Amino acid sequence: MRRFTVLLLLTPAAALALTQTICAQSRPRTTRLVGRVIDQTRHLIPGVEVLVNGAEVRSTTSASGVFQLQILPSDSTVAFRRIGYRLLVVRIDPLPPGDDTLLVQLESVPIQLSEITVVGTATKPLRYAGTTKYDEVFLRRKIGLGTLVTREDIDSRFGFHTYELLRTIPGVRIWNGPPKRIRFARCQESGGPGGVSVFIDGVLQIESDRPSTSGLGEEPAVEMLSRINPADIEMIEVYRGASEIPGVFHWNGCAVVAIWTRWNK
Repeated sequence: MRRFTVLLLLTPAAALALTQTICAQSRPRTTRLVGRVIDQTRHLIPGVEVLVNGAEVRSTTSASGVFQLQILPSDSTVAFRRIGYRLLVVRIDPLPPGDDTLLVQLESVPIQLSEITVVGTATKPLRYAGTTKYDEVFLRRKIGLGTLVTREDIDSRFGFHTYELLRTIPGVRIWNGPPKRIRFARCQESGGPGGVSVFIDGVLQIESDRPSTSGLGEEPAVEMLSRINPADIEMIEVYRGASEIPGVFHWNGCAVVAIWTRWNK
């Protein structure tokens, strides 16, 4: 028996058409899947991830809760997930013919967050949280400027005059006179500035800038402090020596007594 070999000669156009037909037959058929995702109250849910076969994210719902994606014959499930909702898995095997539309309802679930510990250092006592009046005072204290007489110090010396509250500060002495005077050890430098200024709530009340060879503050400082009721005072700042006085209290003297009245009375 004789065998014959047949050769087919195709034109370029025919060869291209044949190639396209073969590729179309080998390409998997896809189905367009569209749908909308709502919650239990029928509100639309945006930002829901749509996963195929439990792994591949192929779509995300829009602001109107709509999604669309192409499904392959090998795909078996479509899942929907979003923080705050229970994961929902829908079987799509076998695929429905043509386009398919789904209405998906997700169930909201409470989110249990891991415990968070916040660590910080308070800049002032908690009882002053309702005011900013003393913020600069606590800032100067943190830096280490001057000496602070607190409300607790004042309460522990019940019955004392305001000027007597300064007795516990190193370098400060109260002379009962006559006349009564406040003496600051650092005001005794020869030829240096002398005198004491008194501030109340940041406002200068009196000052004495005349040098004193004896190192004594002027009598008006004691008189003014005597007129202030300790019960009306929240705290007192004391600065000894010209080099220690912060700029906000700067003057041509050697000491500052800054009275801060109570804010919640």
